Amino acid sequence: MKGKYILIDSGNYQKLEMIDGYKIIRPSLNSPYPVSNSEIWKNVDAIYERNEKGSGEWQYFKKLPEYFLVNLARNVTVKLKLTPFGHIGLFPEQMQNWELLFALGKQNPSMEVLNLFAYSGVSTLYSLAANMKVCHVDSSKGMIEWAKENAKLSNLENMPVRWIVDDVFKFVKREIRRQRIYDGFILDPPTFGRGAKGEVWKIEEDLPKLIELLMQLCTAKPKFVFLSCHTTGYSPLILERILQCFIRNKGMFTSGEMFIQEETGKKLSGGFYANFIAENLAK
Repeated sequence: MKGKYILIDSGNYQKLEMIDGYKIIRPSLNSPYPVSNSEIWKNVDAIYERNEKGSGEWQYFKKLPEYFLVNLARNVTVKLKLTPFGHIGLFPEQMQNWELLFALGKQNPSMEVLNLFAYSGVSTLYSLAANMKVCHVDSSKGMIEWAKENAKLSNLENMPVRWIVDDVFKFVKREIRRQRIYDGFILDPPTFGRGAKGEVWKIEEDLPKLIELLMQLCTAKPKFVFLSCHTTGYSPLILERILQCFIRNKGMFTSGEMFIQEETGKKLSGGFYANFIAENLAK
């Protein structure tokens, strides 16, 4: 039996979520307002509490399963778990992008897609479900294994996908030397990151450089680019402007704020996005 993910409420710099019937509380910098209903925050099963060092730990009020299997749309199933970093393996604010990816793939099958900072692979799964060919890149071997599990759970493990454990810059530069060509790009870069071999990623220095390199993998004329981030100061207009500076193809640029719909009927802010879809795909 597979469950669901639900965002119940948010407020006081926290969010109240339900995974397969279990209620958890996690930090949320995007909710500096009072909760909608304090009663529904009672009797939770686990809460992630940050410490002064910036990390944190889970406090459990009952025994929880080691992991949860959750159904998403398009017959995609993912494995979620409460990680030591307070993550669960899912960024549900990306749902609108996942649905758009699926629609693009269904209308334009067999596109070659490069998914960078690919995490647990939900964007990869939606792309595969729409018959796109995906190269999935993440610097964490553990995350690659998690993404592979999700592909198997979604019956997509035999679809055309390459799983690559590597630093994003190193891999992209090798693909340029190999003269590889991709149709589309998906990237959700962190503010700061460190690779397995000590490689450092700083979004303020590296994002424009990366987009410029990616354009060498499509002669600056991609069929689509999906860019999102959760970094303070990177507004939708800034992200859109970055794409506009490097893309030479005709098409439609869109940008906005990602969000998660709550059971309360309100919305929790979840970062920003800028997308490009080429003129012949933007139907």
